[in-house]
Amino acid sequence: MTRNSPLTRTEAEAFLYMEARLIDEDKLEEWLTLFTADGIYSIPSEEHADPEAETSIMYDDANQREKRVYQLRQKHLAQDPRSRTIHYISNVEVEETGPGEADVRCNVMIVEMRPGDHQMLQPGLAEPRSFAARCRYRLRREQEVWRIAHKQVVLINRDLPLQNISFIL
Repeated sequence: MTRNSPLTRTEAEAFLYMEARLIDEDKLEEWLTLFTADGIYSIPSEEHADPEAETSIMYDDANQREKRVYQLRQKHLAQDPRSRTIHYISNVEVEETGPGEADVRCNVMIVEMRPGDHQMLQPGLAEPRSFAARCRYRLRREQEVWRIAHKQVVLINRDLPLQNISFIL
């Protein structure tokens, strides 16, 4: 593989599976290293909305991602007890956008479970929830490693009330 070799679908799938495993295994500090220094993690309220002009469910630069992971490591009431997740990835497509850059699209199903006593006052405990989304990644090769320059998670139920999505999608 040379610096300008295009990203193959097999390589993209391996990258996406690794990212999902890091999230599912709660290895969030390692997950942070998958991003470029200027990378963005976003969950838009509207699929084609301008995040600079309209409200997003989440729009995190490097600093905000680090804060989010730090908060999840502390006694975070919205994540006490912590969510457990499983990510299912399908329909991976790769489009080369330039030397050392590629757009990757996929569908994802995230199953989330927060253990605990369902009679506590926190809704969602002991009840599995699922989130379906279309994801779009802009990957950039840096020092022979593919990194996330932008990850966009477009939830199919983004226009409905969303209870506690303080975990990483």
